[in-house]
Parts: sequence; C-alpha cells; structure tokens
Amino acid sequence: MTTPHADLVAPGTWWLRGTRGANVYLVEADDGSLVLVDTGFRGSEAAILRALDSVAPGRPLEAILLTHEHFDHVGAAAGLVARTGARIVAGRGDCDAAPGGGFLLRPHTGPTHHLRRLKQRFRPPPTPRALRVDVAVEDECEVAPGVCAVPTPGHTPGSLCFVVPSRGLAFAGDLVISHGGTLTRPLRSANADDAVYLQSMRTFAAAAPAAGFPGHGQPLLTGFDAALKQLAAFPRRRPGVTGYITRARRLAGFGRNIYRRR
Repeated sequence: MTTPHADLVAPGTWWLRGTRGANVYLVEADDGSLVLVDTGFRGSEAAILRALDSVAPGRPLEAILLTHEHFDHVGAAAGLVARTGARIVAGRGDCDAAPGGGFLLRPHTGPTHHLRRLKQRFRPPPTPRALRVDVAVEDECEVAPGVCAVPTPGHTPGSLCFVVPSRGLAFAGDLVISHGGTLTRPLRSANADDAVYLQSMRTFAAAAPAAGFPGHGQPLLTGFDAALKQLAAFPRRRPGVTGYITRARRLAGFGRNIYRRR
C-alpha cells in the first residue's frame, strides 16, 4: 500500500519520500524479506525509518543494496546499519581492503573522480564514517532471494544494477537519469571511465526488463527496456546550442530536486 512516507510503485516495491532527490527504494524479496536499494544523502535516516515503519511495521530490514559509492546514494548507510543491523552489499570495485580482512566502502566519490577533484579545490571533503561491506560483488549473483546484482562499471568502478527477474524490475542507480520519464546518461565528466560506462550500458540494455527505477528522477513502470536500448545505441556527441540549453535546464532541475522533499 502507499503511505504518506512511501509510494507503492510496483508489486512489493516502494519509492520512499523525503530523500532529497536521491531515490531510495524498499523492495520485498521473493521470500518476503525486505531490502533497501541505496540510502540517499546523510540525514535521510529518519525519513527512511519512518517509511519502513509505515510500510512494514515491526519487520526487519535484511540488507542495504548500494548501486555505487557516491555520497548521495550511501550517505545514510552507516546510520541505518547502526539502527537496523542490515548487511551491506556493494560492488567490489567501490571497496577498499579493510585492515584485518574484509572490505570497507570507498569514501565519497573515489580518488579518481573528476567531481571530487573539482570539489577539493574549494572545500576539503568531510571525514567519512567507515562502512564495512558484508558482500562485495564482483560477478553477477543473487544477493537476496530473487534479487540479482549485475555489475555495470563505469560510472564508478564498482557500480551495480539490481534486478528482480520474477517481476521484471531493474534498479539502475546512475546508469541512467530520468528527466520526467525521459532517460539520459550521466555527463561524461561524472563517470570514472566513460568508455567502460558506455559498454556497461549496452550490455545491460540487451537484457533489461520493462520497469526501471533510476537513482534520480521518475521511475519508468513500462518501456524502460526500449528506452534504454535506444539510449545505448545513440552515440555521444558534442551538443549544439540547443543541446547545451537542454542540458543546462536538466542540470538546474537536478539541482532543485536535491533541495525539494517529494
């Protein structure tokens, strides 16, 4: 059911409110257990816990599935682990080896990311909270009953999409961004390796399901597969004047969403 804190957007799938333009989804796995896809910015913990309590009061959160390690997707993860005890699933490429064994999530945008280098010119990044990763995914695998992790590197080295084949759902992270239901790619400068990213998009598009839930913007409940295939086949080109205007409008809308609570 839809509640004041979460919208039921597909069977066993809720789009959470109050997470400042970074989408967070609560998903019921095939055995009825609950998993979260991404956590939004730091400070989103209260909104997420309210949504969890409104949708499934008294039921535990089993896992937090992270599409990639950027701060707008993992910011509330450490706080949620402390409150719920959920295990963390992330891509191996977004993890560093932890002292004594295991893995820690690499902080923020990673040392090679263009946006982090630009940000550091003006303001040193805050010291992140260490986040231990329970499952570091290297190859396609099941991470909860009926929920599969699919590596899609490029945006970050360890980017993942999560697919629920039995219901035809894909949680795409920043593989694509939805602007009013129209899919676009992240800017080249926002990707750790754009060539690898483009290949990941083509590979994922070949078997994408019909419903897609991006990390930013409106979910596509139908036609995600066709839209992704079309976008994957379209080459990157330097935009003309109209293209730059469209891009500026989309970036402005993206920025507004960060300060808006859905």
